[in-house]
Amino acid sequence: MTPGTIARGALTVALLIGPAGCGAREERPGPSHAADRLIESAATPEERQQLTRLRDEIDDVARKRLAEIDAEIARLEKENAELRKSKRKTR
Repeated sequence: MTPGTIARGALTVALLIGPAGCGAREERPGPSHAADRLIESAATPEERQQLTRLRDEIDDVARKRLAEIDAEIARLEKENAELRKSKRKTR
């Protein structure tokens, strides 16, 4: 296992855990900063470029998943409000 492989694995874990643990629902305009230190410590410009590309790909996947979760939350909140409303009418 090369240092680059280990670095990419660590970057992947950091970027996948970071968004899940933050609990924030707002859209972040820029790239995740979770991997900045790792990217800066890359041994070569090529490794830095690969890690940056990997970070950006993971950020895209995470943003899409968070958008799906936000949409599901909104749907459930609406459904809950409708159920409460109909429950009040039956009383």
